[in-house]
Amino acid sequence: MAKVIEKKVTLKHSQPNVLIKTWLLQLLENARETKSKLVPMLELAFDSISKYPVQLNSGAECIILKGFGKKLCKILDECIEAYNAKEANNSDPLRELSVEDQNGRCDSPMTESSSSSSIPVNKYIPVNNNTSPKHPLNRENLVRHDNSFKDSDTPMNGSPEVDLLSEVSNNSNQCHLDNPTSTVPNRNSAKKSSAKKYKPAFLSGGYAILVALREHAIENIDKPAMSKEELIEKAQLYSKESFVRPKPNTHYTAWSNMSRLITKGLVQQKGKRKAVYSLTQEGMEIAQELYNEAKHKVTDNDLIFNNDNEQPMMPDNLENDIEEDDMNEMDTNDNEPSTSQSENVFIDLAPGSFEIILLVDKCETGGLRKKYDPTIAQFNKYPDMKYEVRSLKVGDFTWVARHNQNVDQELVLPFVVERKRMDDLAASIKDGRFHEQKFRLRKCGLDNVIYLVEDFGNNKNVGLPLQNLKQALANTRVQDGFKVHTTDSLTNSVRFLAMMTKRLIIRFKDKHLRGYNKEPRDDYLMTFDYFNKSSAKNKALTVTETFIKILLQLKGLSVEKALAITRKYPTPRSLIKAYQKCDANEGQALLTYLKYSELSPNVGPVISKAIYNIFSSINA
Repeated sequence: MAKVIEKKVTLKHSQPNVLIKTWLLQLLENARETKSKLVPMLELAFDSISKYPVQLNSGAECIILKGFGKKLCKILDECIEAYNAKEANNSDPLRELSVEDQNGRCDSPMTESSSSSSIPVNKYIPVNNNTSPKHPLNRENLVRHDNSFKDSDTPMNGSPEVDLLSEVSNNSNQCHLDNPTSTVPNRNSAKKSSAKKYKPAFLSGGYAILVALREHAIENIDKPAMSKEELIEKAQLYSKESFVRPKPNTHYTAWSNMSRLITKGLVQQKGKRKAVYSLTQEGMEIAQELYNEAKHKVTDNDLIFNNDNEQPMMPDNLENDIEEDDMNEMDTNDNEPSTSQSENVFIDLAPGSFEIILLVDKCETGGLRKKYDPTIAQFNKYPDMKYEVRSLKVGDFTWVARHNQNVDQELVLPFVVERKRMDDLAASIKDGRFHEQKFRLRKCGLDNVIYLVEDFGNNKNVGLPLQNLKQALANTRVQDGFKVHTTDSLTNSVRFLAMMTKRLIIRFKDKHLRGYNKEPRDDYLMTFDYFNKSSAKNKALTVTETFIKILLQLKGLSVEKALAITRKYPTPRSLIKAYQKCDANEGQALLTYLKYSELSPNVGPVISKAIYNIFSSINA
């Protein structure tokens, strides 16, 4: 009699996580339909769960697999809870089957205990529950799900029927699940019923395009289509994003939304080389809805300029810095200028006889055509703010009080703004412009210097470590005495300038302003012509100013330290003579303890020694 060789038989399941896999597949299909950015992540998660051979009892356990994040695991846990709750309500003792009945015939031997156990047909492992169910779903029970999917004519991606994305977006804690083997309606009809209208976000590129096309279509019934150039010019007024300047580290502009609008059937394009764009019927309806919603929203222009009872709220870091003392009453001194002053042009502006105008340096336009320039487009969103683009020799923005009748009479208010984007700030530090610009700002004659710093995307790859830039700004605030204000975008930078303009209007509108074309003193301002000429780079410099510029070329020597040195030694000759009276050790330490003010730092031994090495070998 032949010897019977016993061999261990292992039962393996091709799909141990069929429910999770099915839900993931539906999430993936919904993401593909909406062209979501989550598609790569969901594809990776679906591929991981398909290859994983062990059953996972909850969404939280899926975190060990690639493609599963906390949000996705939470969604799966919610679906499992909802599935268990529904099956508990629909439980029927007659539906309980033995493992042998569920699996059909099985060639592998089964133990007596396992074959006699009864298990609910559609029970999944509960999540976040300390009490285990009476009949948990074990590996054997999953065989039924595997076989049911293999034998069913219903495609896997249609079961269970659940729109998880819409459920999650509505903050619903329930997932409407059916039996995985239930009959599912036609996929196309399900898509149509669950389809939602695409409506762009307020002030986004898509929003601006739809609103601009609607406005043009109403004004030009016979010719509702627009070219790309015409559309960009009109749409820029309604968008906080630029249509011509890409976002930092990307190629994305507001115009990139056009492809989605065409895909969604809201805009139609005719022609290729000279394409024109117009709204479809559905696009006109969506544009009208957006227009109606926008009518009830208060714009920044109305919030800032059409509220005379209140001053615009300033940022905290400037609210305390710009006090009433910075804007002294201009009519407190009724004395006329001295004889030497009266020989110059004298301007007297009575209260109510002038208007406050923001001046924008022409270099801030970015070198693009004016009508497409992002900066100009942002200023155009404030129709109640008067501004002009001019050539400023120092600073990027300032304000003038101009006579209503005689437009040649202009007095510069004591405020100037230097705007720096993070990448530009890093470049100016590396090439030495940073300290030179701060020196010219301090010498321009305007008491209040504001450093307006604008983020560049996420401030990565700007040329210098972010910590170095923050340290430079801290030094600018503490050592140079400038006000520093940071914004996250060009939109908010212009909004800040609009708030400053409104505040200056409120502060100065009832003041008596006087000035002449000389350096400002006491309560007298200077004319714009004098301000621009005195701040020019190529103007004739005094010996002391030239000496300061020479000292600023040394690494680590700030404007305050240069001023501290030139206050005691105003010329190179005076410093050289002082060195000639000292020995080497005394000369190296000669400038160490000089400081510009009580709160200013000392020049320091390193800089003192460096200056000694340069000037000690020169004969006076």
